[in-house]
Amino acid sequence: MSSAPSRRWRALAALLAPAEIVAERPAVVPIEDWRALYGMATAHLVAPSLYAGRQAWDERASVPEDVREALACLYLLNDDRNRRLRRVLRETVAILNQADIVPVLLKGAIALLPDQYPLAFARVLGDLDLGVPADQVDRGEAALRAAGYFPAPHAEPVLWSAASAHHLLPLFHPSGDGYVEVHYALFSRAPQQAALPLAAVLARAETLDWEGLRIRIPALADRLLHNALHHQVQDRAFWSDRRSLRQLLEFARLRALPAAADVDWPGLMMDLKRWGLADAVGAYLLAVRALFGQPLPTGVQPSAAAHRAEARFWRRLDSPRLDRLLAWHWQALCLARRLPNLPRRLMTPAWYPAKYRIWKRQWVARRRPGVADDSARR
Repeated sequence: MSSAPSRRWRALAALLAPAEIVAERPAVVPIEDWRALYGMATAHLVAPSLYAGRQAWDERASVPEDVREALACLYLLNDDRNRRLRRVLRETVAILNQADIVPVLLKGAIALLPDQYPLAFARVLGDLDLGVPADQVDRGEAALRAAGYFPAPHAEPVLWSAASAHHLLPLFHPSGDGYVEVHYALFSRAPQQAALPLAAVLARAETLDWEGLRIRIPALADRLLHNALHHQVQDRAFWSDRRSLRQLLEFARLRALPAAADVDWPGLMMDLKRWGLADAVGAYLLAVRALFGQPLPTGVQPSAAAHRAEARFWRRLDSPRLDRLLAWHWQALCLARRLPNLPRRLMTPAWYPAKYRIWKRQWVARRRPGVADDSARR
């Protein structure tokens, strides 16, 4: 017997499942608590997408009026924000073009362009990710700062460069409507950097004219691989048994595009196996199949480790006690991995004042009730 969280996951996925993925959409699981499902949709940042695709499920699901109104409100708010982010993206690309830089748009930034996958503009965006060649990064940052772009207050470049190692400090648009991350690599760790280097993505990207601006769009295979590796490896979802419905839904929609039929999935999986990443991507494909009914790519057989990861996710949903135990185990492993970095940090003089300022702000915030911690907010 599946648990209520498990049924909720399947119900929400069935409502989100794009009609173009399979001939027969997954059956809508009876929804016991629409408000709990609404809470899950907002937590996973798919509420606007759920409302945008309402015509596909409106006739099959009786939605309470208050939930429908809340979904409509979130959809309109997200639509307004995406329009402002689109303006930020245009102005950012224009500044980079003036500096003789043609950026490649990454992840959600591509959803702001016309003629993307269906309902792409309903995607919730956090920031705007742009990739530029490594030898143009400094010039691009200088051009943006000269145009009034600014880092977050109290941001510490020393700590940021040590923690990120694949993009510059986020820069806010002068209006405050959004911020951009200028990437000189797609990932912060070596295996996925080697599997999908930004230089190769730039070489394969298509250069387009967007309303008089020059941009690059990654090849579809690179977009799919970036999505999967970012979720499974960069965000460590494969090991922590966590999932982001927003990322999974975008991956499924990209795979449903006609051009995706030309993606050489067996070849991709062979390359990923060399870097030890095939299990993580195989589990991602299994998750999309389980949730949205999208078949596995032809010629791809996920490994036993991928199947175990898929089964473990559902077991954890069905057993809160097991979930708490494995979550504690995961946190302990993460802390253990940080210990080898401690000597290096202790031997880095610039680290001390930066860390002291962060600790001081946290201490002051705790002693002043009602004042939020700046570091937590940012």
